[in-house]
Amino acid sequence: MEEKYGNVKVDNEVLASIAAIAARKVPGVHRISTSIVGDIVQWLRKSPDVGIKIIIGEDEVSFELRVVIDYGVNIPEVTYQIQKAIKEEVERISGLKVGNVDVVIHGIHFPKNPPEEEEEK
Repeated sequence: MEEKYGNVKVDNEVLASIAAIAARKVPGVHRISTSIVGDIVQWLRKSPDVGIKIIIGEDEVSFELRVVIDYGVNIPEVTYQIQKAIKEEVERISGLKVGNVDVVIHGIHFPKNPPEEEEEK
């Protein structure tokens, strides 16, 4: 971004943090998935954005993230809401245009007590 007084650059970690916060707000998202190394980095740095890949294009930014969703949610709806939330939040906060938001369902989180078991108790 060029401003009247100089250049403004937004670090990739900032964009990843914005995207992570937006994705976690979507109902049905259990967590953002990372590799084993990413889990260690996330634990050491206390960083919520590990596992989000940022691709900077000529005039836009794109994201790729892996998520673990809660069992029973509608996958197409949850992934659409993740894409929408990230696009809106990043564009609102950073002023950058968001291209693609690629979401990979990396796992499903099963509750410790499935709803059927709780109803039987």
